[in-house]
Amino acid sequence: KLMNINYLGSVYPSRAVITTMKERRVGRIVFVSSQAGQLGLFGFTAYSSSKFAIRGLAEALQMEVKPYNVYVTVAYPPDTDTPGLAEENKTKVKALKKEILMDMPTPLETRLISETTAICKPEHVAKQIVKDAIQGNFNSSIGSDGYMLSSLTCGMAPVTSITEGLQQ
Repeated sequence: KLMNINYLGSVYPSRAVITTMKERRVGRIVFVSSQAGQLGLFGFTAYSSSKFAIRGLAEALQMEVKPYNVYVTVAYPPDTDTPGLAEENKTKVKALKKEILMDMPTPLETRLISETTAICKPEHVAKQIVKDAIQGNFNSSIGSDGYMLSSLTCGMAPVTSITEGLQQ
């Protein structure tokens, strides 16, 4: 289900516009992954892998479309105050109550991981993603912890500045 929503929900719209962008020889595609899409996380197996697939799509697509003056940005936002996060948190609370009632071990690691970053405002996240896309950055991260995570997990991500290349 998450692959359909996260990955294919990125593939299909891109396919719909890429031909026109290549013909016009201009374009910008922005994918939204997640900080949890930059590495595998305990308790987030399905989510992390579906968001990491977006990163792979973005890296490969950037190489293919660059000769046509089409560029890709992939955003790695942290937890953001959205209806989706509110729904996810309800599920976490229900799962925790069930584990306590059934005397099951609580996925402490999972809870600790999701509590390590502050919840961001959607407006702040959106402004940063748009700013990074306009500047031509391949990676878009929020805050200093997001920047460090992007730098530490850069892999073969395209470098869009000399400074970024040296840091990686």
